[in-house]
Amino acid sequence: MERAVHYKIKFLTGELAGRFFAVRNSGTLIGRRRDADIRPGGTDIGAEHITLLPQTDHGVLLHVHGNESARVNGEEVIGEGDVLLTPGADVSIGKELTFVLEEDDSPVDMDSVMVASSGDQEDATEELSGEMASEESDSVRPNDADCTRYASAAELEDLRKFNRSRRWRRRIVLIGGFALFLLIIGGAYVISELQLENPVTWPGEVSGVYDDGEFRMEIEPDGKCLVYYPKTPVTVTKSEGNNHEIMTALGKNMDVPFHLVFTVSTVPDGFRTTRRKSFDEWRKRVSEQEGFAFLEEPKQEFYRPTESGFPYYQLSYTRQDKNFRWQGYASYMRYQDKELVLLREVPANHFWRSDRVLRSYGAFVVSPAMVDHYWEIPKVRMTDDSTRLLQRASFELRKNIAAAVWDDVDLMLRTLLCRAYETSDPVLIAAVVPLWREFREKQQVWYSQCCLAFQTYQRAGNFEGMNRIINECLRRFPSPDDHRHVKIMKNIWTIEE
Repeated sequence: MERAVHYKIKFLTGELAGRFFAVRNSGTLIGRRRDADIRPGGTDIGAEHITLLPQTDHGVLLHVHGNESARVNGEEVIGEGDVLLTPGADVSIGKELTFVLEEDDSPVDMDSVMVASSGDQEDATEELSGEMASEESDSVRPNDADCTRYASAAELEDLRKFNRSRRWRRRIVLIGGFALFLLIIGGAYVISELQLENPVTWPGEVSGVYDDGEFRMEIEPDGKCLVYYPKTPVTVTKSEGNNHEIMTALGKNMDVPFHLVFTVSTVPDGFRTTRRKSFDEWRKRVSEQEGFAFLEEPKQEFYRPTESGFPYYQLSYTRQDKNFRWQGYASYMRYQDKELVLLREVPANHFWRSDRVLRSYGAFVVSPAMVDHYWEIPKVRMTDDSTRLLQRASFELRKNIAAAVWDDVDLMLRTLLCRAYETSDPVLIAAVVPLWREFREKQQVWYSQCCLAFQTYQRAGNFEGMNRIINECLRRFPSPDDHRHVKIMKNIWTIEE
């Protein structure tokens, strides 16, 4: 009589890798259902994924349930499909589980085999490892279809270890969650008790009563400006000429150190070095020599943004001072051949609290006279002699300002200003400065008229008139170093900002 063939499957990958399971004569269901014969975890396994059913002649029929799928020897079998497996067939289900079909040398009736386990075992899955098979070969009667196989000591120990590890995982999760809860409650208590302020405010901002100190400076000619700072009981200042260093504090609790440094220095060959060039040289110098690390590309901003404004480059940075790290904002300005640098910084670990107040309070003010006397160092000067340039500029300014060639007037006057101050020529200074002031005043009058005209056209819905004013203003103010250009690009047509 031909011996009945029994089968088992060995998992190669996934959470069941290395484990053997017998294929029941009545069929083995693999899925997440509670009564499934083999129950892997994972949401990629269906409640009823596949069934393995031994055939009377040879092989095992694999049936795929519902909308699930399986891969047999690399070929996909979709829902409600069947395929006959022979020993050595490779089957993949879900994302990770892979098993191979093998013949089982033990001629036990698989419908009568039971695995006894500890009281908390819920799974009726039958598992046969190679070691179990060898241990059972002497104790199971080959031809007794009614025998029952009990779990070995090794199986029971594996089950106990699994249950213990599961209980420990649950305990760790519960303890971790409880510890996190206590940490949140404790942090909230500490913040409420210490009244930790986030974001930090400028001293006096909450109460509305400010007590600010200031250093007033005059940078010849007519360069009037000041640095202001919060006065606190811990404020310390150090001054030398127009260079100032202030150590004070921010916050209503005054618990964040606030460090300001303002320096004025002469740029070598400053009347021939543009603001952008001297800025690039400064940034390279402090990076190499003073440990500055810049966190962003520079942005051009304006102090006193009415009329033409006073332009400066701003960028954030960190720097190491001995064993202390600062973080803040640097403002780089030029006034004739002088470079003005303002550093506003707090300890790096407090920057997240202080960023808002550092952006809101610039700690620096320039006077209207300083704005009126400001000019950018030209990249290229005119080569005509000074007398001829003065005559041409005077002639253009005697015209109606709308008819004057602004680009030529601007370059002529800036060339003359550089020559006058570079050579310290008092006669030329006295001649060109009034012309520069007159040019700036006429520019502003013309721009104010354009703003009023634009508003009139806007109320009337005259888009042609609005576009004409925009194009004419951009032609007159082409440089982004003039704040009026910025306002035009942003479509802002109020005289005051």
